[in-house]
Parts: sequence; C-alpha cells; structure tokens
Amino acid sequence: MTSFKKKDLATSITTFTFLIISITGVMMFFHVLDQYTKEMHEILGLAFVLFALFHIFFNWKSMKNYFKKKSFLLSAILTLVITVGFISNVGNKGGEHPSKMVISAVFNAPLNDAITILGKDVQLVNQKLEKSGILLEDANSILEISKKNHTSPYKIVQIISK
Repeated sequence: MTSFKKKDLATSITTFTFLIISITGVMMFFHVLDQYTKEMHEILGLAFVLFALFHIFFNWKSMKNYFKKKSFLLSAILTLVITVGFISNVGNKGGEHPSKMVISAVFNAPLNDAITILGKDVQLVNQKLEKSGILLEDANSILEISKKNHTSPYKIVQIISK
C-alpha cells in the first residue's frame, strides 16, 4: 500500500470513528440506549486511540507544521485548562460516588440481606456457592466470604447471580 493510501485510510478511519464517538457521547449525555451506547462508546473509544496513533504516524511530516503554530499552542492550553477544571471539580461534589456507596453497602450487608437485595433465594445461593467451591465458614457478608476464599467480591456476586 502506498504512503498516500495509508495516509488517506488512516485519516478516513480516524474521522469516521471520531464521528461515531461523538454521536455516542451525545447519546450517553441524553441517556439514549444507555448500556448499549456506553459499551459501543468505550470500545470504539479504544479503537479511536489506535486509529489516531496511525493517523499521527502516517501524517507526521504534515502535523509537525501544526505544532509550530500559535493556534495549536492556544488550543492545547485551552483543552488542558478545561480538562483540569473538570477533574478538579469531581472532588468538590462531596461524598462518595453513589454507585460505590451501593456496592459497598451490598458487599458489607448481612449475607441474607445482600442476597435478598440481589433478588435471589437464600437457600439456592448457599447451594450455588458451595457447589462452586466457596466456603461460607461463619462469613456474615459477601466481602467476608471473598476474603476467606481469596477471591473478588464481584466473583461471589457473579456466582450468586447465575
């Protein structure tokens, strides 16, 4: 493949991936097809990084000229200031993130309560855990079970959810 075609391909794929990332970002903001959109946005976001790197690699000579312009420096500084503003604002909202609070509450709740919250039958869950080789030994919560079995509490929830 010629260098010209590689440049065209890298630029075209980067452009179209950027468009999809932009659209899914807006969809996420408005909570349209939340889970599906989030997964697509994340996967294509990773692909976008790869395609952008190819784009930079194949267009490096042209791009070096942009780096010398004042508009590039101004754009970089503006982007950095906005990004730092968002990042620094996250810590100012106070308190822990709600999803972390819920997960922590379920992991630390008495086992029967956690199983009920997860919408499962206590006796069936105990059977599933034992069948999976998980020892319950006086454990009072999902977190205690995970520690005693040297596994992740998420793995315990996965077994419970089957």
